Amino acid sequence: MSTDAAESSVTTAPIAAIDVGSNTTRLLVARAKGGRLSPLATGTAMTALAAGLHEGGVITADKLDLVEATVRQMAEEARALGAREILLACTAPGRMASNADELARRLEAAAGVAPRLLTGAEEAGLSFLGLQSAGMPDPLVAVDPGGGSMEVMVGREGRLDWATSLPIGVRSLTERFVSGDPPSIDALEPMITRVRRLVDAVPLPVKVTEAVATGGSASALAELAGGPRLDRDALIRAVDRLVALPAEDLADETGLDAARIRLSLAGAAVLEGVRRSFGVDALIVTTAGLREGLVLEAAA
Repeated sequence: MSTDAAESSVTTAPIAAIDVGSNTTRLLVARAKGGRLSPLATGTAMTALAAGLHEGGVITADKLDLVEATVRQMAEEARALGAREILLACTAPGRMASNADELARRLEAAAGVAPRLLTGAEEAGLSFLGLQSAGMPDPLVAVDPGGGSMEVMVGREGRLDWATSLPIGVRSLTERFVSGDPPSIDALEPMITRVRRLVDAVPLPVKVTEAVATGGSASALAELAGGPRLDRDALIRAVDRLVALPAEDLADETGLDAARIRLSLAGAAVLEGVRRSFGVDALIVTTAGLREGLVLEAAA
């Protein structure tokens, strides 16, 4: 094999990224070339590591068991697809839990590689890199609302200029404000007020004309609203569906996970709070983000 052919083979060999977050564990197996990705497989499982978790709290044994089994299965799938490298990253749970060392040991045992416990800044930078691969607008202002935190990113010409991590999580908001199944719409405005109090305190370094949202919560709301453009009317459509049916019934109707649906009223509050604080008509939802960033970083 010639040197050029060998280099091409290495470049296009699949790389796998497993993202262990507060709500979900996600897999991406993809080939990377020229800053673009060709996905071979994706997967998502609701592992809810941050359920009931507060700063300095403990991830329960059942959650550790579930995420270990999930990561083991994803790693096996990735290797079966020929992945030459498996990247394993953990976000907010690794920053919050007092037993984060045990979580890291369990993840390494499952995947056969040591996990990378990302700081908020690292998470934002990798998510931004992943967003760029999807051809997002320039300059780019993006938010990634997770279960335990929300990353806010600003960049120009493919370069991340500024980022911050805010303690706004759809799971923590749900646990504090939401009860009942279906939930009461009365919880919506108090959550929006909470979100705006934190987002308004962040001085964005650019004037915002349009913004992007990524992550599982944003994708679920786009599904509920009927499209990726989440303006006020679209978010109202999503909320109307959330408060009209129990989570299991809405899951049967939409194909979304019922556990994700139970977090989606808080997700709507986060995105509406961001939309109002940024002063934009809508947030545009994309599925690109952290997993894509991990793969592109490894392939560079």
